[in-house]
This record gives sequence, C-alpha cells and structure tokens, in this order.
Amino acid sequence: MTLACPAIIAMVDQRLCAAVDHYCERTSAAFDAEPVNAATNAAFLIAAWGVWRLQRQHAGLDGGLVRSLPWLIALVGVGSFVFHTIATRWAEWSDVIPILLFMLVYVWLFLTHFFAWPAVARLAAVSVLVGSTLAIEAIVPGSILWGGALYIPTVLTLLLFGGVLVGTRPRAGLAFFGATIVFLLSFTARTLDMPVCSAISTGTHFLWHLLNATVLYLLARTLIIHAPRTR
Repeated sequence: MTLACPAIIAMVDQRLCAAVDHYCERTSAAFDAEPVNAATNAAFLIAAWGVWRLQRQHAGLDGGLVRSLPWLIALVGVGSFVFHTIATRWAEWSDVIPILLFMLVYVWLFLTHFFAWPAVARLAAVSVLVGSTLAIEAIVPGSILWGGALYIPTVLTLLLFGGVLVGTRPRAGLAFFGATIVFLLSFTARTLDMPVCSAISTGTHFLWHLLNATVLYLLARTLIIHAPRTR
C-alpha cells in the first residue's frame, strides 16, 4: 500500500492509481513536484474564513446549506492540495468533486433565495449541471483545454444566472457578474498553463487557484449580502 495507491482504491479499480500529469509545474511523480500549485491552495482556506466572517456579520440567511458554504470552500482547497501532491486519477476526483459539490449547493441556494424556484425545478437544474459536467468529463479527451472542458457548463450557468439577475436585481447582478468575470480570467489561466510552459517554468495553473478562491468568495458574498431575506 502506498499513499498514491491505497489498498482500498486499488481494490476498486487499479486504474484509479494511474499517475496524472496535466500541469506545467509537474516534472516528476514526486509528492513535492508542484510546490507552487500545492501552496496556493491556501487561498481557498482564506476564502472560506472570509465567507465564515461574512455569515457572522450579515444575519438573515440561515439553514444548513448556507452554513456549509465556508466548509465546502475549504474542502475545495484540501481536495486540490491532495491532487497537486499525489497526482493520481483518484486524487484528481478529490479535486473535481468538491468543486462540483460547491456549485450544486450554490445553484440550489441561488435558485431558492433569488428566484424562489420550487424544489422540483431546482432539482432539475442541478441535475442538468451535474449531468452535463460528468458527460463532458467522460466524453471529451483530457487534451482538450487540458482537462478543463468539464467547466464549460459552469461558465454557461454563471453567464445565464448573471444575465437574469441583472434584469431583476441589478446590484446583485453586477456583483454576480464580477464573480463571473474573475472566473473567466481563472479559466483562462488554467487553459494557458501548458501553452506558456516553455516561457514560465511554474506555468499559470497557480493563478487558477488564487482567482478561483476569489470567485467562490465573491459568489458566496453575493448570496449572503444581496439575497432577499423573505421569499
């Protein structure tokens, strides 16, 4: 048994232990082969602390899902750290699943508090998001956008929600679009990591971490500050 291939994972499917090398900074299979990518995951912990502070300062929204936001953001950072140190297929899922989980919870809360959608409609929306994301992950080769194609449904969701919100609640919509713009910059940094590798030895994936942590904070802030207190 090794850290890269725990026995319980190897028993499920040995292919989950296969090494993954998507990023410029990684030049070996060593645990510390991506020091910058690994260290910048601390940004998610800072963002989680910031969201926790916002929740304490702005009372109104309540419920387990709302209170889970800072914990989910922290989990994104932990999962990404695992991936950028262990760098195997199972560790990649520890990176992807927390991000997807945050988006699903956020979409549910967004549709609840901003649009007052019924539960069935919210369930349909999150099902479409997770289904399209997993379908792209299964169908699109990892070489396309260097494994970033699965985030296309997220980009489209942010643009759609932001557009509708601007028309109904302009201040909230502008805040939401601010987060969307940062995510587009973040996605660009992730995509450019390998193309600029010959010029920048660390690549640009670390900017994905810093900018994406900012995105999660801004999304949570939009909900906490701008969502109506009564529906």
